[in-house]
Amino acid sequence: MSFKNRSPTTILQPQPQDLKQRVYTCLNKLADRDTLAVASAELDSIARNLTSDSISPFLNCLYGTDSSSKSPVRRQCVCLLTLLSRSHGNALSPHLSKMVSTLSRRLRDPDSAVRSACVEATAAMSSHITKPPFSVLSKPLIEMLVVEQDVNSQVGAAMCLAAAIDAAPDPESEQLRKVLPKLGKLVRNESFKAKAAVFGVIGSVASVGGAGSKGVLDWLVPCAVDALSSEDWATRKAAAEALGKVAMAEKELTAEYKSACVVALENKRFDKVKIVRETFNRSLDLWKEVPGVCEVSAPSQSDSPSVEAGNGSFGCFPSVTKSVDDAGFRTPQSKKVVPTSRSPPLDASTEPTAKKETPLRSNNRNWNISDFSKLDRTKPSDCKTEIAEPRKSLFFKAYDNIKNSDLGVMESREIGDSGDSRLETKRILFAKVCDENVQKYGGLKSGSRVVPFHDENLDFDDKNAAVEVDENPKEVEDLSLIREQLAQIEDQQSNLLNLLQ
Repeated sequence: MSFKNRSPTTILQPQPQDLKQRVYTCLNKLADRDTLAVASAELDSIARNLTSDSISPFLNCLYGTDSSSKSPVRRQCVCLLTLLSRSHGNALSPHLSKMVSTLSRRLRDPDSAVRSACVEATAAMSSHITKPPFSVLSKPLIEMLVVEQDVNSQVGAAMCLAAAIDAAPDPESEQLRKVLPKLGKLVRNESFKAKAAVFGVIGSVASVGGAGSKGVLDWLVPCAVDALSSEDWATRKAAAEALGKVAMAEKELTAEYKSACVVALENKRFDKVKIVRETFNRSLDLWKEVPGVCEVSAPSQSDSPSVEAGNGSFGCFPSVTKSVDDAGFRTPQSKKVVPTSRSPPLDASTEPTAKKETPLRSNNRNWNISDFSKLDRTKPSDCKTEIAEPRKSLFFKAYDNIKNSDLGVMESREIGDSGDSRLETKRILFAKVCDENVQKYGGLKSGSRVVPFHDENLDFDDKNAAVEVDENPKEVEDLSLIREQLAQIEDQQSNLLNLLQ
């Protein structure tokens, strides 16, 4: 009889009192660092070899631990729930409620390692204990998420719920869809601190089809887009992940939201946090794959010069508008500019003399491509366009210099990259006009520009040099007066040049 009592069956099926004693002894050993590994191994062995009758006493021992126990003890108790779920599966179905209750108590734990163990245990229970309805596991977590005011409890409950949804073979998407409005109220509440974790739950619900209705998407997508601007980087990341899961799960229903989401993600994808930037880029790629709507891309501005025959631009010369209120006639910025004239600077060389002077008159500041038809265009020009000062500011600087010295010299040079041909122009303009004419025309309606061209390979005709535009009679009369004054100035210029030579 005694031999039979000492049979191996007594080891496999120990008495409840013996089991509790062994479990409590091991739990006490967990508090000591020296015996921690041995106690953990023994508890794992006990959990794997439990029978259906010994499961309940074992769970009672785990439930008896409280917050006064040390952190390794609390964490190991949660890890044992994970091991039980993986080892016994649906045999734990009658005990699932007690296991969830034990888990809920640990979600208030201040140690993040304990809460992380709770998330792992929830996923194990959801994937291995499948006989009970999913609501047996999800309902306590949802209530805890909505009711609890402790931040750790809110974050832990949300993370556990998201893990349970992801791991469940049948997460009951219709029931979860009814929970989404509650979750939406939480993320819109300014005092709620676990928004990032709740967005994780929303993303998990969307991934299993819980957001498959237009009514849900009408508030869900704008709410997530608004959260992309949150000050908390974790909230921004979670909102972007939720948007990505919505786009991946509901491609047909999200077509009308594609434009707004793509623009929002494009504007926010340069986040200062690297992991957030990566999440934005992944979500952006998912939204661009949504069919039915043309892809929206942020407008890009090209800095390279272009050739447009319709608007009068050529090569590296930008197109010029017709309005006199704009910046006026523009040329590539010279490398050395000494503004002393009312007229805008033109390209010039450093040669002391010029062959010919040709006045250019233009009112609308437009250039024709035909005027450049005789230029050598066999090789592309790689001239650089630099930002110059506004025309009005140049004029006022020039006007001040005219009043002070009555004499100015402006020289500029532009040399192309072509090795065989080299275009050099020189412009020397001496302007001396009364204050009334200066204030009247403001430098924007100058009637004559003296631009001497000098190049051996360039044959430039006088008739083609002047650009004529229609002018009002009054303007023609006023401009003729200026031409007369400029003619006198040109005579003075010639005399001065002769003296200088």
